[in-house]
Amino acid sequence: MLGLLVFHTGFFLFIVHRYDISGSVVPRFVISTVSIHLLLLAFLLFMRRKFYIIPSSHRLVHVNIANLLTMYRLTATPTILFLLILNQNYSLVSILLVFTSAAFLTDLLDGVISRATGQTTRIGQYLDSMADYAVLIVVSIAFVYYGLISRWFFALVLARLLTQFTAQGFLLIYQGHVRPIASPLGKASIFVTMTLYAFAILSLVERIRSFSLAVTQVFEIGAAGVIVVSIVEKGFILYGEIQRARRRKMFARRARQAEVPPTGEQ
Repeated sequence: MLGLLVFHTGFFLFIVHRYDISGSVVPRFVISTVSIHLLLLAFLLFMRRKFYIIPSSHRLVHVNIANLLTMYRLTATPTILFLLILNQNYSLVSILLVFTSAAFLTDLLDGVISRATGQTTRIGQYLDSMADYAVLIVVSIAFVYYGLISRWFFALVLARLLTQFTAQGFLLIYQGHVRPIASPLGKASIFVTMTLYAFAILSLVERIRSFSLAVTQVFEIGAAGVIVVSIVEKGFILYGEIQRARRRKMFARRARQAEVPPTGEQ
């Protein structure tokens, strides 16, 4: 966590120095990025029992590469946000495109690496969901503010995120625990949204702004289709999880009843 904090802070300070950026942006960035890193550190300490490989349940000796990539994507959120804000007054499009694309690519690489090395972890599943939604929420708000994406697409992205949070919250209340569920369509919806956002950044280049916005609007339609299907899939997944939880509760209740002798029997 300290290494990630030093990297993000050092990178942002380099940009500030390179482009002679003045004002109170540095203290605000430092407060934001330190807060994110401390919150993530607290979460990791709280979830330290989840640092094991699945399905073998072998304990991790240290954070593996796949987890580190996911943690990088999550901690990159303040940097992306502040770069988007600074781009209003400074020409940071190329840096913003490279940095944001690198953060988005980790969503693909962490899964590929974890499966290829047999290092899929329970903590990684939690971190992956957190990183995806944190980045999408922050970038979506900034993009709709700058007019880089349509408001209806922004609403659809929020609906997708709300569906995910609602489903997990309901399961947590209903059965007392929740496990992250990654589906191909769910990952596809995240990937196409991140790809769309990486391309939408090109709209910040004045010379190709009109062309890029037109292409982005077309791409939005295809991405929206994937998101809608993933929302429907999430509904079916939630229904299946509820049915399994009901069966577990029913079997547990029957088991308890079988252990209690009828009245009058010793």
